[in-house]
Amino acid sequence: MKRTLKQIMRDAYALLWNDIKQAKWVIIFMIAYFAFMKNFLYSTCPSVLLTGYPCPACGMTRAAFCLFRMDFKGAFSIHPFIYAVAAYVAVFAVNRYILQRKMGKILKLALAGIMAGMIVYYLWRMILYFPGEPPMSYYSRNLLSIARSLLTHE
Repeated sequence: MKRTLKQIMRDAYALLWNDIKQAKWVIIFMIAYFAFMKNFLYSTCPSVLLTGYPCPACGMTRAAFCLFRMDFKGAFSIHPFIYAVAAYVAVFAVNRYILQRKMGKILKLALAGIMAGMIVYYLWRMILYFPGEPPMSYYSRNLLSIARSLLTHE
């Protein structure tokens, strides 16, 4: 029996709401984490705070905000993989909530491909652009540098 659009949307909303309820503590932790990091520390990126170096996903949040503001050029210049991630999220959402399928091999391979591509792109940016403009910049007051200076009395 075919489902109507109304049934599809109702089922999608119910499944989404169920997923949110199941992940409520993760969501609460993430909100608290970002609120704390944004208001009290230099960066929300644990890699930057710990080592001072950017991670393969550094700039992704800023690129997403550019995308939400329809600043497509800005999003691409900050992190071009935002488009692959956005497309993946859209396909995943349709697959999970509209078609109600589990994550198949193709989606898992696509995710692995995106992650591998991000690592290759990160290495390329580190070789060509580091240290430079954010997000490819070094934060000298990172926790490891502070700990080293405390231990060596510098």
